[in-house]
Amino acid sequence: MMKMNVLHKYAAAIALLIPALSSTAQVTTEPPEYQDPEAQVKIIVDLSQLDASLDHTQALLDAAAAGEDMYIWTWSPAEHPANHPLVNGTGSAPWKNSNDSLVMTKEAENVYSWTIIPTEFYEVDAQTVFENDIKFLIKPKDGGGYGDPDIKSEDLTLLVDPPVTERNPAFLFPGSFNDDDLVMLYYDNKLEDNAGMQNLADDDVWFFAEATLSDSSTVKIAQNAFSVPNYPQLQMKAKGDGIFKNFFVPRDFFNVPSDKSVTKIVIYIQRRVFVGGSSRIAYDIVAELGCD
Repeated sequence: MMKMNVLHKYAAAIALLIPALSSTAQVTTEPPEYQDPEAQVKIIVDLSQLDASLDHTQALLDAAAAGEDMYIWTWSPAEHPANHPLVNGTGSAPWKNSNDSLVMTKEAENVYSWTIIPTEFYEVDAQTVFENDIKFLIKPKDGGGYGDPDIKSEDLTLLVDPPVTERNPAFLFPGSFNDDDLVMLYYDNKLEDNAGMQNLADDDVWFFAEATLSDSSTVKIAQNAFSVPNYPQLQMKAKGDGIFKNFFVPRDFFNVPSDKSVTKIVIYIQRRVFVGGSSRIAYDIVAELGCD
């Protein structure tokens, strides 16, 4: 991590809404399918989902509880140099003096957001964002350091992938992730081709989910499509205008033992009362998970 205008060495693989970082932080975006670095994005982080067993994270949570402002500290796809208006920190001890231009917006208790147009903020082109992604952490104005304990989140990454030209009405986002990343299951019922699945009521959209683990065993929340309604966590949340969403961290969702990992997920959307092929989408949503 970079504290005093020294190039940050990103120590973990990459994370989040967003593959490869081993982080349990809840990071989401508006819009949810963010793929255009030249358009505005709101990056939302729920601090309560950070790993509070880490001393620096607990210190961050304590600072938030005390009402301190939260700041972005970012180094990718580019980092601004000293004296730039958007440099991470200012003065002779920048880690202890975050730039007031990088203060986050408090959305709710422990929930903070940061809104940018990536190409404008980082002063790079879209391809640079695609290649390097958005990497950042969250800290109070004074992040400790220089002999004091750090006060900060884990390193977080928002992967920004080039847009695809065609997508099914139901999909997982991001397109690549690890089993400890936050994942969104998204379904646009307005685009549904299966007549038996069209114009669904807000309480009629559910999903079947199965995970394959690193030892080749499988884990299911419901044993079959008929028993799905017995598990409230398998009901999708209506967001209006035919859009349904669910957010989950795969290894938590499937209650995976600590000595195993999820290597594959298979999901399909269905009606609450399953009666056969007409009451589910016509395809499986399959995700092959990355490695830490």
